Amino acid sequence: MSTRFQGQAGDSVARNQEFFAGDTYARNADQLDSHESIRSVLTAELDGSGAVLDIGNGGVFAYDPSVVESVTAVDLFFDADSGSDAPANITFKRGDALSLTEEPGSFDVVVQAFLYHHLTGVRAADSITNVRRAISEAARMLKPSGRLVAAESCIPGWFWGPEKLLYQPLRAMSASRLLGGHPAILQLPLNVLRGLIEEQMTIERVVQIPLGRWVTHFGRRWPTALTPVRAHMVVARPRG
Repeated sequence: MSTRFQGQAGDSVARNQEFFAGDTYARNADQLDSHESIRSVLTAELDGSGAVLDIGNGGVFAYDPSVVESVTAVDLFFDADSGSDAPANITFKRGDALSLTEEPGSFDVVVQAFLYHHLTGVRAADSITNVRRAISEAARMLKPSGRLVAAESCIPGWFWGPEKLLYQPLRAMSASRLLGGHPAILQLPLNVLRGLIEEQMTIERVVQIPLGRWVTHFGRRWPTALTPVRAHMVVARPRG
């Protein structure tokens, strides 16, 4: 899912926009059994929800939007033509995950699905700042009775140090197209992600999402058995 945020370099913004443009990514993702599992879990979580704000949507729904009353899908790269043929309960709007302009306190659910690993900046440390800001913006949009549904691919804790060291080489590889046009990303360990959410919200539950035989790595089909990355859904409520 693509978005822009404070601290991100212009080349990263362009790489996200180029890679996620059109429907090629969505078509490829829909063919993976892991994405079917993710869609099933998120759809069950959202079933019967009222007003949903889907931040960093990128034109790709990680759930069935027909099970909710309404969806406002926000992404930096949407334009006036985005979603022109969408169902009546879906509205597409241009917006920044780190500086939302929707009415605060007006949504029953905020969805941030596989967004956080794209919230990278010039330095590896910028990811923490940006994810924290994205969570703060999500909390600001929620009704007091609302909930955040965050789905994210997470690395094991032992890989966090090496991944941060590899971030600058990944940025260089992305710039030189050695990643096939995919932007550089930085995935968080689950305990780090939980900590960032718990700074501002109360976690209700954490669910590991079962994966199938195949996932994507840098946009390429990859055997699940050969990656330590696992998907989780975190459901949290506003404090107070």
